[in-house]
Amino acid sequence: MSNLNDAPQELLTRLPGLAVRWRAGDFDAPVFAALYFLHWQIAIHGQQFASRKNKSDPRPGAKGWLTVMEAAKGEGLRGRLLDWMERYQFRGVIGNVPVALVQWLRGVWPLILRENIPKPLDILRMQARGNRAVTVLTEYPRLRQPVLNKPDAFVFFLHDLEHAYKFFHSPALRAGQCAFFAVLENAFDRGVFAPYFDDAEFIARFHYLTSDMNTHPEHSRQYLRAILVERHLRREHKALSDPLSSAAERAIEEVMRALGTSAHWLPARDGPIISRFWRIG
Repeated sequence: MSNLNDAPQELLTRLPGLAVRWRAGDFDAPVFAALYFLHWQIAIHGQQFASRKNKSDPRPGAKGWLTVMEAAKGEGLRGRLLDWMERYQFRGVIGNVPVALVQWLRGVWPLILRENIPKPLDILRMQARGNRAVTVLTEYPRLRQPVLNKPDAFVFFLHDLEHAYKFFHSPALRAGQCAFFAVLENAFDRGVFAPYFDDAEFIARFHYLTSDMNTHPEHSRQYLRAILVERHLRREHKALSDPLSSAAERAIEEVMRALGTSAHWLPARDGPIISRFWRIG
């Protein structure tokens, strides 16, 4: 291995080769995702990439971990990755990320590894069927460049894992989200939102709802109502503080009725329902 002082670029240039091995079946998607995570983490932070949760554990060593990742295979590699994800914390990374990787490595959370960025409608359909995608970009130097509104491919990857945690960590909340997204998908396919898709701001807000908002379904429902209100206020050339016309109120209620009652998608015993009406600033 090269000197660790030269690691940032050298480690990231290994990722295309690791992607080739994943595609060839040398290891499965969650193992590759964990390898991708650790190569980035060490490239960014060097020897300070991780720390112990328990002082009785050995200190993490970048060179030693990289050697293991190069040599271990099969279930031995999976076992080491699981051990590290469970026993260490990673600099600059919230705890939800290694939890998501652990659940994926164990086969508990059925995440879908993608090498492209799914469209918002694709993500809506995935979530309606109980899943989330995680995107890895491995082409060098593309992976060091901005990805949508994220500074590089690693930050985008972490963001996907954070959403995976929000989607899967509570079975009751996941069931509620799936039900909500299934209803939203059905309404979209029936053209319920077609009259609103002449407005770029509404489209952007709707895409955020369908692809980047994993929360309590009642919160999502109220968000949808809020962006409908805003769309009608813009159409009527009114300020956000102005009242809606009667026609706009009826149109919004028609959309919300098309989604049906919210009772069947509210998680049982999963915290307070967010029920107040709010608008987006």
